[in-house]
Amino acid sequence: MRTRAGWLALVITGGLALLPASARAQTGGGGDLDYSRAMPVIPLPIYHDRPESGGLYVFAEFTMVRQTRNLGNQLVAKRGFVDVDGSVQAGLGGTFVVPPGGGPPVFVPGPAGPPGTFLGSGVQALNVSDLNTSQLTYAPGMILGLGWRFADASALEFRWKQTVSARYNVGADIIANNFAVGPALIDTFLFSPVFNFPSNYAGEAQELALGNPGATYGIWNAAASMNIEFMQRFTQQDLTYRVPVRQDDMSRINVTVGERFAWIWERFLWRTVSQDFLGRSAANDVAIFANIVSNRMYGPTLGCEYELWLGRAFAVTVHVDGAGYLDVVKERAQFALADRTTEAKRQVVEYTFAPALNGELHLDWFPIEGIQVRVGWNSVAFFNTVNAPNPLPYTPDGTGIDFGNLNGHWQRKAIRYLDGIDVGLAITF
Repeated sequence: MRTRAGWLALVITGGLALLPASARAQTGGGGDLDYSRAMPVIPLPIYHDRPESGGLYVFAEFTMVRQTRNLGNQLVAKRGFVDVDGSVQAGLGGTFVVPPGGGPPVFVPGPAGPPGTFLGSGVQALNVSDLNTSQLTYAPGMILGLGWRFADASALEFRWKQTVSARYNVGADIIANNFAVGPALIDTFLFSPVFNFPSNYAGEAQELALGNPGATYGIWNAAASMNIEFMQRFTQQDLTYRVPVRQDDMSRINVTVGERFAWIWERFLWRTVSQDFLGRSAANDVAIFANIVSNRMYGPTLGCEYELWLGRAFAVTVHVDGAGYLDVVKERAQFALADRTTEAKRQVVEYTFAPALNGELHLDWFPIEGIQVRVGWNSVAFFNTVNAPNPLPYTPDGTGIDFGNLNGHWQRKAIRYLDGIDVGLAITF
């Protein structure tokens, strides 16, 4: 009997290890699945008269993938600022005096306050956990591949999958919730407890219209705005060999083995802007902190696949596979100015074992000879990968962020889950 071109399995959503259900033609003889009775038969320069001899197939899919976040509770900014030398308190306590003999009023500062005094409500303005409030984003991506079906109905297939970055953003600026600006507009400023930084990160000298130059020393002290962002993306490459082990008139069972590369890349970014009292700033008044975790995983895969012929050119496929990865994890924490004139960085590489379990369900349609259309759902769970739930380098007592000690809070994650949907097309030549 004639056979039909076969199939393209899609790599697991955002995750890593999907074993593809490859496009393949069926061999002739009893017990084969007859995917070939396409109506009508359309003359296209694809397929051939001897599908049992094997041949080349290619496929492309569009996919939408989402993956879980794991961000903890860390203070990024609160309302107010620190009066470093006490001169802001002196300005707040001052008054205008008319000189004896007339003339324009002269401002006379009051007594200086204690240096290092925090002024403002201290209400939380931004937290790392705020990035968890938005709904998980489906990141679009593409799956491309090609394979070769052999005469014994086995197939060798290469697949590449790439998603665009999923981004989550939240920020704090001058105006707080309900326009709670505080006395003397103190709560229009933002403060983060960064310390131990060099003078390159001093920020604007006169952020307030009172106090001495440098009274609010530091980009993170009396800042005008802060924004945080979390970004994720996923890449996967598979080389898979598929061989049928059992088949009858309605179904077939395949075993799949192969090698897989999976890459989960995540970045936490924090951007802080210092402005003078006229709203002006330059690139050296913008501080950027980044915490990047890159899980590059390499390992073998083993899976099982069940195909059921539904008739009328339709079939359903269930696929399950497991992978055992060597996870090469690159972890980097970095402070830098926006003009990149200076930076402080710490980078660590560690190795861990990260198993994964993948499952997928697809509906296949064979409209004409040599063409297969697929739509489905897939999911994958990774175990023991590394992430940064608390990306900011707080001191052990939680009182401050130490610029000079960028030991990132990188941790092993018990379960990382990805899922998604896909639709694609396979062509057999």
